[in-house]
Amino acid sequence: MASFDSINYSLRPSKTIQRQLVFDGIRMLKIHLNLDQQVFVGFGSIWFTDFVMAHNQLLIKDMYSIESDDIGFRRALFNAPYSTVSVCHGHSSAILPELNEIPEIRGRPWLVWLDYDYLFDESVRDDIRTVIERAPENTILLITFNGVEGKYGVSADRPDRLREIFGDLVPDDLSRRACKGERMQETLAEFALGAMASLTSELSRPGGFTPAFRVIYRDTTPMVTVGGVLPALGAAAISDDFVGKEEWPCLIDEPIIAPHLTVREATVLQSLLPSDSNLSRDAVRELGFDLEPEQIQAFQKYYKQYPAFAQIVT
Repeated sequence: MASFDSINYSLRPSKTIQRQLVFDGIRMLKIHLNLDQQVFVGFGSIWFTDFVMAHNQLLIKDMYSIESDDIGFRRALFNAPYSTVSVCHGHSSAILPELNEIPEIRGRPWLVWLDYDYLFDESVRDDIRTVIERAPENTILLITFNGVEGKYGVSADRPDRLREIFGDLVPDDLSRRACKGERMQETLAEFALGAMASLTSELSRPGGFTPAFRVIYRDTTPMVTVGGVLPALGAAAISDDFVGKEEWPCLIDEPIIAPHLTVREATVLQSLLPSDSNLSRDAVRELGFDLEPEQIQAFQKYYKQYPAFAQIVT
């Protein structure tokens, strides 16, 4: 594969599509659950992309960003996009348990998106437990983590490593094949969602857990996003029913692997859409350029979420 297919030197179209799908889904849930006073919690880093989307698309005002790096903390304070963003200095394991002690957000539903840049390990599992144990009713919990198979040990050791992380959720006969390539990301998504459901049951949350998010995507590194709703007891049936509908956008079987297109390519491709039939490679060639069939299919599926990136020269 040519480098322009594997490397976006500045931005990540698949990640952008994943973000937009997740926020589309949460916006749909807001209509049916009591989420007007929602509080956003995440890792804003110095970019705060999720925070800007949460504010603009979900109308969330109060937001908390967790930053453990000393320099990153200072830069995050400098780059916080709104006066209602609070930057918390420390590791998530220390900050998350303290959140519901903050009087201003006590009892309000949280939207927690822990977007890790590393693998699912014991520390991630512990963060999930903390959120499930302490978050108010109607909280939405999402995590994103690295799904590269090699991060979980060599091939022969991966099933045992997954048992260390996920415990009894991992069957004794888990095959090496299930821990390889794209199957590995699917396996991780299944176990991570299972862990959320299992912890919710163990901690006896009255409304239970509704699995609502499963998005695997790849720009250069395969990443896994999973999550769900921790509904109030009276809202559990609502969230279960809504997430089960055909139009729910956030339980996706195939990984998102968006092509890297120029603004001109994306614009002329978009001019052919929407279409009831699949765009053909011949149709793209008639436009004056060429793409692989799977790239055409991916763009046709996600063209409404496909980003337009441009450099700003000052």
